[in-house]
Amino acid sequence: MLIPDQEYEKNGCYSGNSIEADGKLYLYYTANYKTEQGKIPKQAMAVMNSDGTILKSPNNPIIDEQPEGLIGEIRDPFVFEKEGAYWMLLGGGSTDGQARLILYKSTDLENWVYQGNIELTGIDLELGYMYECPSYIEIDGKDVLFLSLMGRTPMGERFHNEFSSVYFIGELNLEDKTFHVESFDEIDKGFDFYAPQAFYGKDRQPMMFAWLGCGAQELPYAKEDMWIHSLTMPRFLTIKEGKLCQEVPENIKNEYAHLDIDSKRIKPEEDTWYINLTDKQISEIQIGDQEDHLSIKIDWAAGHIVADRSTLKHQFSTEYGIQREVSMSEELKNIEIYYDNTFIEIYLNDGKDTMTLRAFPENVEINLI
Repeated sequence: MLIPDQEYEKNGCYSGNSIEADGKLYLYYTANYKTEQGKIPKQAMAVMNSDGTILKSPNNPIIDEQPEGLIGEIRDPFVFEKEGAYWMLLGGGSTDGQARLILYKSTDLENWVYQGNIELTGIDLELGYMYECPSYIEIDGKDVLFLSLMGRTPMGERFHNEFSSVYFIGELNLEDKTFHVESFDEIDKGFDFYAPQAFYGKDRQPMMFAWLGCGAQELPYAKEDMWIHSLTMPRFLTIKEGKLCQEVPENIKNEYAHLDIDSKRIKPEEDTWYINLTDKQISEIQIGDQEDHLSIKIDWAAGHIVADRSTLKHQFSTEYGIQREVSMSEELKNIEIYYDNTFIEIYLNDGKDTMTLRAFPENVEINLI
């Protein structure tokens, strides 16, 4: 665990990532340092040895600057190795209100040189005033970039949360500092998903975690329970027909009780369960009872699904809407729903689209309509 115990991180340790080299794990994070004039951007590093000991670099902050034209909100380092060097992506924004993807380079993981900003090409899309939590990974021979956007306005079914996370599939050119976009989409279409981080699992299987939450939410029970939010399940990542697909690893799926659909009303005996729906006679799923439930409406032929929280007794984040919907480019074939004590993840057509959200029904049952 990283604990903010140094002056340069007096206001906390913000997120980053890690990279393995020479049998050690190098941890990168943003050292949060606030002043009356605003935040001063500082990036820091620590090293985890094989015994789990974590030592912060004596040279911290390893990046202690604010490049010209950028605001002080520079954070969330993502370090990766490519083309014989180490590279760091940072999220930030410009003084004229444009989101910026900032690039640094290193040969030794500790001394970093500012390279400039990476420009997204081949795309005409408003990207907000700031990026957070950048992440990069190679999937099926393609470069994939994750960016979490602040200040992006809604567009059709997309970008209705306070902040949104987007994937871009294409080609990264570090020399030219460009990312040529071939396709893009919101990573998840639910209410409560943000800041995904990509990594390689066993045998370099591309994977992802994300924050199961979004923005400064006030959730039911958070104050009395003294905790808030969680992480999503880990997800395997592939590219199919130009889309990012997300699937639940089999060993994770096996931790959930598989509910057989043998009636229109199911009362789960476990707190964690999943169902796999293929019956196209079902037009709505209600999680909860008649007076207090999450509604999931389905149009199988149109490939359209709507998650509606308006029928829940415990409401939150209503200023960002009470419905989220997905319109797929194909008919719906199967819907997997994973439920874990108010955390819900929905996978459509084997993960071609996903919806992640929270719901707090007081009586958990499943009604199929």
